[in-house]
Amino acid sequence: MVFLFLFCNNLFWKYKNKSINMIERILVLGGKGGVGKSSISAATAVALSDLLPNKKILLISFDIAHNLTDMFNTEIGGKMTQLTNNNLWGIEPDPDAYAEQYTKVFAKKMKQLLKKMPIVGFIPQIKDFIDSTFTADSIPLALKNAMFFQKILDAEDSIYREGDDQINFDIIVADFPPTGNMVALFDVPEDTVKVVLKYSLNFYNSIKGSIQGVSKMFKKMMHPLQPITNQESLSEELVKMLTELEERGERISELIHNVGSLRLVTIAEKPSFEEIKRARDLTQKYVNLEGVHINMLIPEEHAKTCDFCGKIQSLQQKYLKDIENEFQHTKIWETNKLIEEPIGLEGLRRLARAIYGNASAHEILYPNS
Repeated sequence: MVFLFLFCNNLFWKYKNKSINMIERILVLGGKGGVGKSSISAATAVALSDLLPNKKILLISFDIAHNLTDMFNTEIGGKMTQLTNNNLWGIEPDPDAYAEQYTKVFAKKMKQLLKKMPIVGFIPQIKDFIDSTFTADSIPLALKNAMFFQKILDAEDSIYREGDDQINFDIIVADFPPTGNMVALFDVPEDTVKVVLKYSLNFYNSIKGSIQGVSKMFKKMMHPLQPITNQESLSEELVKMLTELEERGERISELIHNVGSLRLVTIAEKPSFEEIKRARDLTQKYVNLEGVHINMLIPEEHAKTCDFCGKIQSLQQKYLKDIENEFQHTKIWETNKLIEEPIGLEGLRRLARAIYGNASAHEILYPNS
């Protein structure tokens, strides 16, 4: 298609000439499901909010199964929600809704371009096929994840932001999904446009395949590069959309690489220990690992008075040593299991104190400096 050729010649960096508010730090928390990633993410965001009252902080959930709403006991959802009176916001973006927001226009223009091919005018069934097949719902999951990830740029500056929200954030705390999906998310920014182009080509080929029984005369007309009214304009619009998508993906990769800090959350058990080792190996090309949280440890005083607790604590101590040996050059935070759930701001503050003690904001943000 025309836009494929134009696209290759029109990639450029618009960031060179734009003044943007640089995000200072992106803390990414990942690990096995069920180990307390969301609780520690929320507690970390609250701690930084208290320690840095002049900084604007965003807590964002990239996990499909959001539970920040439960952590704060406040409805958050897909809208930027203020969680404290001054400097902490949260959001739980819906990947399907957010993907549709970005892909609906692209799908509409793509359909318009395809419908301008001469063959479509002769065969109404092709037009119906385009309408029913090329929809926002048919966009592949990888592209939906790409759109999901664009919230980082929305947080960075209003250049990229949709709507009326004018908050520029200094620090992002990102609650990521379990390891497999986390790695897939890191892959997304680099491959976004490849996914779009592959999807478009596959769709184009499916149209050609649907008219294999048409005569050679019609087949000769199946050339989207021939002059057609308004086709070049549509192609240019599609190129522009893809170019912007490419630039956003590159910007995300740059941010994660330059200011990203991975914190892996685990419990002192074998499956979780093995998972954070895999996560470290799989993510090292994308982001620096700067911390490990060992969560839900049984306190010594309870281990002495409860046989069941004592047996669990004995097992935990074995894996605690294994984790410390494996990650000896990485900052490790150890947190006991709390008697009360860390729900609401005060509950999360208690958890933050249990994790970080009297650590400064700098020690939390830059644990290895």
